[in-house]
Amino acid sequence: MFKLKGACFLTAFLTGHLFPVFLAAAELPVYKKYEGSIKPGVVITKENFDTYLPELQKLFPPARLKWCSHGVKEGLITIPIAKTIYHLQTKGQLEATRKYAGTARIGADNQLYNYVAGLPFPEPTKASEIARNVDSNLSRAGAHDDFFMGHAFFAMFQGTKYEKHFVWDLFDRKYRGRMDIPPLGDMPEFTDRGVGFKESIIIYEPNEVRGFIQLRIRYWDINKVDDSYAYIPALRRVRRLTGADLTDPLLGSDAANDDFDTWRQKIDSKMTFRVLEHRDFLVPKTYTELEENRPEWNYKKTGPFFQTEWEIRPLWVLEIMINDPDYIYSKRVVYIDSTPPGQGGRYVPYWGEMYDQKGRLWKAGSCTGRIVSNGGFESMLGYIWMNCQTGHYTSMSGRSPYLGKDFNKNFPLDEDAAFSIKGLLKRVR
Repeated sequence: MFKLKGACFLTAFLTGHLFPVFLAAAELPVYKKYEGSIKPGVVITKENFDTYLPELQKLFPPARLKWCSHGVKEGLITIPIAKTIYHLQTKGQLEATRKYAGTARIGADNQLYNYVAGLPFPEPTKASEIARNVDSNLSRAGAHDDFFMGHAFFAMFQGTKYEKHFVWDLFDRKYRGRMDIPPLGDMPEFTDRGVGFKESIIIYEPNEVRGFIQLRIRYWDINKVDDSYAYIPALRRVRRLTGADLTDPLLGSDAANDDFDTWRQKIDSKMTFRVLEHRDFLVPKTYTELEENRPEWNYKKTGPFFQTEWEIRPLWVLEIMINDPDYIYSKRVVYIDSTPPGQGGRYVPYWGEMYDQKGRLWKAGSCTGRIVSNGGFESMLGYIWMNCQTGHYTSMSGRSPYLGKDFNKNFPLDEDAAFSIKGLLKRVR
């Protein structure tokens, strides 16, 4: 079904034979195409915002509309609509998805069985399969084997008023089903210990928290709790974190570890999934590394808002019922790319909204723009987290060195340097 020719698939074949599977799936709603007046070439500004508001309500999730509305009405950003352009995944991702299609299955307890590599469900027919395609144990933005975001600028705002910032490095690594960055396949950490994923962060600024480190080890088995640690520089001690700690705001921001990359929370046996809608939405444009007009964030000019172009894409609206009264949220609603692989689809989340235990919309956020290399490696240009109840924002600018000639200098990651407290401390000293 997925025959690779060079770097491209037989798109026409996939369009005719793969995409209808989505429409016919009994558990998934029928796709509804947007036919309104917002089209490529339209630029929505402070002056014409009210005219386009009824259409924007059809194309934006509630919290994203609130964020964009704030920025446009303040005259800080506009909403230019661009032509939708799709970009293929990496060769390794596409080949693995083709090779192992139809192998994986989900048990009644939400455990994933028989997974090898690639997207586990390139033709999802159930909400739980869509959820697994964006599972952080398998992937992050773009589903790459290693990820590094160097010296990202992380700023907090009350409304448009700047409060403070910090600067960090972030590292991610997959240990099962590696497809592009050596070592390929399964690493010993997975085969010997069942580790599926690791993530670490280290803070450089401001000085009062310089050297703060978090390290998270996620196990493949959904019934095995993550190992999580923090190094507190003021105490010069390593502290083991509990599950509740991973939902606490990071250093006073609106971002919690479980909210990274829209949805970093581990899937467990209590969760249930449902696709509420399948229709078109506005999403931030994905730029190529050769484009010279890709946006740069200047918080002094635009506050917590990012000036970018927008394109219309079909998304699934996935409701995740957490079913745990002790967890910080009662549910999440995640807006997920529904374009099939081979047509530029990556099944990445474009927006997420989190509801408190009383069912009220509380927090939201996601990527504010993406950039893709010639080889198909994709990274984010910026990120926004927002508290919908207080109007507090946290915005981040940063990207991974997937682009340009320095790729081999940064990847593969050094295990000890990126995923040990000792190695991370060396970076900041």
